[in-house]
Amino acid sequence: MKNSSKLATAFIGALLLFVACTPDNPQLGGVITESELNISVTQNPEKDNTIYLENKVPYILPYWDYVTGFSNKSKDTIDIRFAGEYEIKFFALDKGGSVSTSRKVTVSKNDEDYFKDPMWNLLTNGSEGKTWVWNDKAPAVFGNGGQGSTAPEWWQVPMSEVIASDWEVGDMVFDLNSAQNFTKTLTDGTVTKGFFDLDIVNKRVTLSGVNILHGADYTDDGANGNYYVITKLTETDLVLARQGSGWQNTWVFRKK
Repeated sequence: MKNSSKLATAFIGALLLFVACTPDNPQLGGVITESELNISVTQNPEKDNTIYLENKVPYILPYWDYVTGFSNKSKDTIDIRFAGEYEIKFFALDKGGSVSTSRKVTVSKNDEDYFKDPMWNLLTNGSEGKTWVWNDKAPAVFGNGGQGSTAPEWWQVPMSEVIASDWEVGDMVFDLNSAQNFTKTLTDGTVTKGFFDLDIVNKRVTLSGVNILHGADYTDDGANGNYYVITKLTETDLVLARQGSGWQNTWVFRKK
């Protein structure tokens, strides 16, 4: 959401600069009023995640902000993945200045086509969310081993050592409630919220704004990228890894 807002501000600023630098055109006259705007925002009756945007005033520069993204096209088709109520904002810029209006839409359910792969439900349980904790029933919950392993093989850290070392203990929740949310709650009550992205093809999860329990330091752990590889995901088990050349660090979790 914050990134979208920053992009919107930058885009509007650029359009205003363009308008300010455009030679006078006597056909344009003064700034357009909100009542002169002619836009339509309609939803596909068979799949209301799909929304059709159209500006019918030809001489303005259009800009749409639909919360999860933006568009500068007069006519566009967008897709909103998550159920909920959304305010779609429209900004019109002409030689005289700018004016805005908005329309509200309701998306009845998450986009089933986008989230159809079983990995989404195994990880998140959809909008309701799924809670993961250290797998204290496993011999080791952290460690390292060969690339692709589903449990620590070389260095092995049991749950008792995690507690004795005062590492982070708590739970993690992945959910699809209006966004791809990730929330970490520690036993001392500390709550950190962020977002996640799931790469189905490469079986990777990328987090922003928050990290997993006792998560990796991406800058100096020697692994590839800023993501975790999912080496095991079932209804009850989640194993994440940071992989290098022939090795990986491994985190072992279970469904709470």
